[in-house]
Amino acid sequence: MHHTVKTVLMASVAIVGLGLIAQPAAAQTMKELKDEINRLMKRVEQMEKKQAEQDLKPAAGGAADKTVTSGNDKIKLSLSGQVNRGILYVDNGPSEEFFHVDNDNSSTRIRFIGEGHLNEDISVGSQIEVQFESNSTADIRIDQDSPAGPNNFTERKLEIFVDSNQLGRLWVGQGDTASNGTSEVDLSGTDVVAYSGIADMAGGIAFSTSGGTLGPRINQAFSNFDGLSRDDRVRYDTPSFMGFKASAGAIDGGSWDTAARFAGEIAGTKVVSALAYADANSRQGFEQVNGSVSVLLPIGVSVTAAAGSRDIKGRTGDDPMSYYGKLGYRFHLTDLGETAVGVDFAKTDDLAAQGDEFMTYGAFGVQRFDAIGTELYLAVRNHELDRSGTDFDDVIAVLTGARIKF
Repeated sequence: MHHTVKTVLMASVAIVGLGLIAQPAAAQTMKELKDEINRLMKRVEQMEKKQAEQDLKPAAGGAADKTVTSGNDKIKLSLSGQVNRGILYVDNGPSEEFFHVDNDNSSTRIRFIGEGHLNEDISVGSQIEVQFESNSTADIRIDQDSPAGPNNFTERKLEIFVDSNQLGRLWVGQGDTASNGTSEVDLSGTDVVAYSGIADMAGGIAFSTSGGTLGPRINQAFSNFDGLSRDDRVRYDTPSFMGFKASAGAIDGGSWDTAARFAGEIAGTKVVSALAYADANSRQGFEQVNGSVSVLLPIGVSVTAAAGSRDIKGRTGDDPMSYYGKLGYRFHLTDLGETAVGVDFAKTDDLAAQGDEFMTYGAFGVQRFDAIGTELYLAVRNHELDRSGTDFDDVIAVLTGARIKF
C-alpha cells in the first residue's frame, strides 16, 4: 500500500513542477519552484514513514491478523481449542501421591467447525472435536507407575448440522445427546475446576480401608446422572421461544432422550435451567430423570443446584439418587480479569451398592487473565463413602493448574 502512496505523491510533484515551469518567469522564480518540490518530497517521506509504522502494528485486540483457510471457498472454517494441565495431590488414607494431569473437568482438545449458508435462513455445517488427555484426572490410580488413559486422540464430536432460525437445528452424527449437559448448567464461573460432575477431579481414585482393602472408585460411587453424554445420534432442537428450547434425540442401539432448557434474564438476574428424561434400557439397562438450575444475581452471587434419579432394570430396593448444590461469587479483584470463588456439596445414594452413601464437599477459586485467554485455578475436595460393615477412609484431593484457550 505504501508504494501506491509514494506513486501518487511523486506524480503530484511532477504535475506541480510542470505547472510551475509553464508559468511566466515573472510569476514564479526557480527558487520558488525548488521550495515547492522540496516541500512535497518531505511530505512523501513522512507518508512513507507513517505507513511503515502502521504495517508493523498488530491487528485490533493486540493479535496479528489471522486467517484460517478452508479447502472449499464456500465454507467458513473456524479452528479453536484449549490445553488444560495441572498438578493433583491425592490422599486416600493408606497412600498419598502427586500426579501431573490433564484436568478432565474441561479436557485438552481441538475443534474444527465448517459452516456455509444456503440462503438467508438456512445454514449447514460440520464439526470435528477431539480430545487428547495424558493422565486424565478421571482415570488416574493411586498406585499407577505410568500415565493413565489412551495415548491418542479420542472422539468428542464428529457431526453435521442444518440450522434454521425458523425451524430449529438438526444434528446427525457423534455429538451431544439431547439430555447431555442437563445436570451441569452453571453460572458460577468456576466450572473449569468444579461443577456437578465432581468425579472429573479425581474420579479414578479408589476408597480404601486403613488396612489397605480397596473399595469402589469415586466415579463408581458418584454420578450426577447427566443424560446420555455424547453418542452417535440424530438430534433435533426447536427454535428458542422467550428463552425456552426443547430437544429430542434417537441414539444408536435404540436409546432415546428428550430435554427442555431455559436461558434468560429476569429483573437483572441471569437464570439457566434444564430438565431431561432418558431411556437407555435397550443398551445400558436404565431410565433416568435429571435436571439443574443456576442463578446469577447482579451483585455477583450465584446459586446452583442439580438432582437426578436412575431406575435400574431388574434392581430391587431404592433407586440411586444424586443431589448437588453450589454457592459462588464473581468479582473483579484486578483489571486482569474476573475472579470467581465458590463452595459446593454433593451426595449420591445407592449407586455402587444398596445402602451406600457418598458425600463430597469442596472449595475452589478461578482467576482469569483476559489478555492471554488463560484461567488459573485451585480446588480442594473431600470425598466420603459410608457403607454398612466397612470403614473407608476419606479421599482428599487438591488440584491446581491452568486452562489456555485458543
